[in-house]
Amino acid sequence: MLAILHQVMGGILFLAGLVVLPLPIPFGLIMIVIGLALLAPYILPVQFLIRTIRRKNALINEKLIRWRNNLPPVIQKTIDKTHP
Repeated sequence: MLAILHQVMGGILFLAGLVVLPLPIPFGLIMIVIGLALLAPYILPVQFLIRTIRRKNALINEKLIRWRNNLPPVIQKTIDKTHP
């Protein structure tokens, strides 16, 4: 049940983030990132995308590893599954 909720909320956040992305305030980007983080544990192409981003940008990867223990369990699961 929680997995379905994560997928629905992740999808809604991702789509809403795409809609608000052109606005001058970067809320759209934040919504897209949170939506992808919620979708990643369940959808393989999203995991591949996040893994590729982490592989290409060492700074993002280091920060995710450093902040892992302070984040909610679903985000921790995403960080673990997308480790390059």
